Amino acid sequence: MHNFGAQSFRLAMAMVAIVVSTSSAYAYLDPGTGSIILQVLLGGIAGIALALKLYWQRFLSLIGLGRQVQESDRLSRERSVGPDELSR
Repeated sequence: MHNFGAQSFRLAMAMVAIVVSTSSAYAYLDPGTGSIILQVLLGGIAGIALALKLYWQRFLSLIGLGRQVQESDRLSRERSVGPDELSR
């Protein structure tokens, strides 16, 4: 059997050695990098908002709170709208 404590200790010591042995990079982040980071964050937020919007009704119906459309309501809407307008 492997000794989990010894492996954890070795891993921790290896991580400490890596952190201690690194040197400064003398680098900077220019304004373009900050702009890209901001765009990624805003795009992620927009993507999550869109996914929530698309799946919100499905989620509500899954938990039993969604509005269920009656078959008669659907048929009456289809009759009031011509067949050429349904294909648009």
